[in-house]
Amino acid sequence: MIKERQKKMKGFSFVLIASFLFLTSSCNSNQASDSLNLNKETKQIVFFSDEEDYRYEASYYDAIIELKKEFPEEIDNMKVIPSSDAKKYYDAFDVERPPAILVVYGDRVIARVKGTVTKEQIIEPLTTVLQKGEITQ
Repeated sequence: MIKERQKKMKGFSFVLIASFLFLTSSCNSNQASDSLNLNKETKQIVFFSDEEDYRYEASYYDAIIELKKEFPEEIDNMKVIPSSDAKKYYDAFDVERPPAILVVYGDRVIARVKGTVTKEQIIEPLTTVLQKGEITQ
């Protein structure tokens, strides 16, 4: 009985996080524009999400929550690209399909994680590049 309750709570938490990220993404990205309008002067996080098949993205949501504790401004400025808009950006960011998360600085992708990975496999490279000061090109 306790395990069933834990499963339900975990599922509820996941749906709550997914809904939060989806609502946040609709506020942050300019759906009508062909351009992402990335700020080339700062490190920008870009998250490719599939809102229709989010079960593969649990580790990404968990990583984003963890990263927000240390990098709140970067997460607040994150661009979320839903699958409906993603295809036009795949070649530019070397992404085949969601889920994927990148850190872009200037015109370069300085960190990229894609596919089915663990939370730690997402946090480690993103933390490394977000903690560094200036990135030399």
